[in-house]
Amino acid sequence: MDQIIHLAPDDDITAIKSRLEWADARRVLLVIPRRNKTLRSLVHQKVLARTADALNIELALVTQDIATRDAAKQAGFKTFATRWIARRRGFIRQESPALPPEKTTPPPLKVLETDPPPRRRMRIQNKKLVVVVGSGRVGCLQQLIGLGLAAILALALTAVVLALAPGAKVTLIPKVDVISTSITLTADPDSGLTEVDPETNRIPAQPVQVELTLSTTVQTIDTEKAPTDFAKGTIVIFNRTQDEQIVPISSTLRTSSGVPIEFITTQTATVPAGTGATTTTTIIAVEPGPRGNVSSGQINRFVDPTLSLLVRVINDVPTGGGSVREAGVVTDDDKVRVRAKLRQLIQQKGYEEIQAGLDAQQYIPPETLQVIELDLTYDKFAGDVSDTLGAEMHAVVRGTVVADYDANQLAYLALLQDVPPGKTLLPKGLRFTAGGIQAVEGRAVMFPVTAEGLVVSTIDEARLTDAITFMPIGEAQAWLSENLPIVGVPGIDVSPNWLGRLPALASRISVEVKDVSPLIFGEDE
Repeated sequence: MDQIIHLAPDDDITAIKSRLEWADARRVLLVIPRRNKTLRSLVHQKVLARTADALNIELALVTQDIATRDAAKQAGFKTFATRWIARRRGFIRQESPALPPEKTTPPPLKVLETDPPPRRRMRIQNKKLVVVVGSGRVGCLQQLIGLGLAAILALALTAVVLALAPGAKVTLIPKVDVISTSITLTADPDSGLTEVDPETNRIPAQPVQVELTLSTTVQTIDTEKAPTDFAKGTIVIFNRTQDEQIVPISSTLRTSSGVPIEFITTQTATVPAGTGATTTTTIIAVEPGPRGNVSSGQINRFVDPTLSLLVRVINDVPTGGGSVREAGVVTDDDKVRVRAKLRQLIQQKGYEEIQAGLDAQQYIPPETLQVIELDLTYDKFAGDVSDTLGAEMHAVVRGTVVADYDANQLAYLALLQDVPPGKTLLPKGLRFTAGGIQAVEGRAVMFPVTAEGLVVSTIDEARLTDAITFMPIGEAQAWLSENLPIVGVPGIDVSPNWLGRLPALASRISVEVKDVSPLIFGEDE
């Protein structure tokens, strides 16, 4: 069970220990008001630490005072700038009770009844007697009537004074200023941090990776004259047996003179039964270019000797169509370009997949992405004739994930330290902006964050009322405008306005300091 205890501005170390001893929780968040300076002392912090240890209480402090935070750190206490930060960090629950000072004051001591002391003998002196006419006693009824009349008279006098004495209401709008601060943060997944470190400006980071396989193609740049088209033609097949013969598709043939030129059949041919029976089929050269353009009668042999025993072949017409033209040629530069394109595509795809799995307040800086190649294959070799070159890459994309709320928390703490004296930071209107990546070292990334907020001036109401008592209304307005951090003309309403002056008693002057949030953010009061 946890509990929130608010201290009073005048609580000393004894009162703080008493409130802690009467706490009904095992985890206590102690909220220290700005005017309480007791725990600025390291000695008092250590006394409080011993008390918490003795009571088996885990204690943390909520304070914006730098001296109190430094002493708490040396005493071993956790500190938070606000209660919502403590809730966000999980030290207390959202529904934890917050007790004001009067709820944590220990009960008064009980008076124990004891036996009266033994009687001692006393010497009785003779007293002088006074003669009183009548009974000399006042009855209970007479006493009650007298007390009632006295109370009625006192109330009547008070009412008359309050009716005749004027009252005043002073309305002020405090001045609002804009402050900002910038810090450079380091997010390092190898640091082992689980929470932000304000001393070194480091925040937790998460390493992530995804494994991908992608393929792509590029147009080849260099061209040269190269054989591109394949020669085609027809052949006549003669049966050497009495049985029907089948010549399968892709059967290889070649010329018999000079350098052999090979062709393959483009369809399955069936030769009728009977010696000398014939059939025709189409062929195409194995290699492109004009070498495949041969004259009639040159193609006369099957490469398969078994097939040559069953049939014989000859091209009765020349083949043609093999030619040379300008065509793309694969070079090493094409390989470099397709590899670079694949790395870019894999990095972009990996970034999208990683980002899709993150929370709304998490992001991955693109500068932290690394592409680690596991395998790369090309579909052609250098020197091959082709207008395109394709490749497939298998790689791992690694990066560092950063949380906005961690960076904003450190920027908020830095902004709190820059709040000028006499001003208070508004909880609304905070704005955080992360700058570009300044450096990347391994998986650690460094980047600036700027925090901007509004501070409202604090009005010392006691000093104000003491200074303007019995002052003419106009002079009081001028004094307030010159001596207080306010905007606009201060409003003063005196009722009844007998003399055109403020009341002579400071207690008859009430001060209303307007909440500037509705004026700035357009909210309903």
